Amino acid sequence: MGQIIMNKAQLLEELGIVENTLRALIEQRAFPPPRKMGAKLFWLVAEVVEWLQGRPRAWGSGNEE
Repeated sequence: MGQIIMNKAQLLEELGIVENTLRALIEQRAFPPPRKMGAKLFWLVAEVVEWLQGRPRAWGSGNEE
């Protein structure tokens, strides 16, 4: 089975963002909030992928603004 969860460090590296950007996106309700197990925070990869798939395409889709 592939990876189903990511911790904050993994998420930040994969998305190429810093913690302040992540926090701002979550506060704006523009990114899935973390889940919690004990003291550990994590994100479900499926939720992150779904969020990424909802981002507009940069070129070639006719959805440019």
